Amino acid sequence: MKEQKYKDLIRDINSLISGEDDVITIMSTISCEIFHSADHINWAGFYRVVGNRTLKVGPYQGGHGCLVISYDKGVCGKCAADRTPQIVHDVTKLEYHIACSSETRSEIVLPVFNSKGELIAVLDIDSLEVGSFDEVDLKYLSEVVKVFKSV
Repeated sequence: MKEQKYKDLIRDINSLISGEDDVITIMSTISCEIFHSADHINWAGFYRVVGNRTLKVGPYQGGHGCLVISYDKGVCGKCAADRTPQIVHDVTKLEYHIACSSETRSEIVLPVFNSKGELIAVLDIDSLEVGSFDEVDLKYLSEVVKVFKSV
């Protein structure tokens, strides 16, 4: 069932962004589709690379996010610094987690690369439930962020 939801999500995203080359428009559409894809998701969006080891929020769906995150802070910062996906089953057990929302219990963060292989953002998805994300989520969300490799 989870895999089918992701297949449907990817189909919908690809249909909506077909022919689009504006990165912000694509990020906005992906954020919206992911946010509305499951009831346990309380935040879905991007932190964009804006400077020397700095991420800034947006586009996103959900409550307010942290506005600026440095690469040495939080799960998003670690993802950007290491350029590797991060799956956190319980954010309360992680010393370096930044609590942008006190409701978040688990999260997954993936690096986003452009066609030149440059890190342009991280995709951050937060959940109200502990243990919401696993290798299935990683597999399909990795497919979602591949769209930026053609932009």
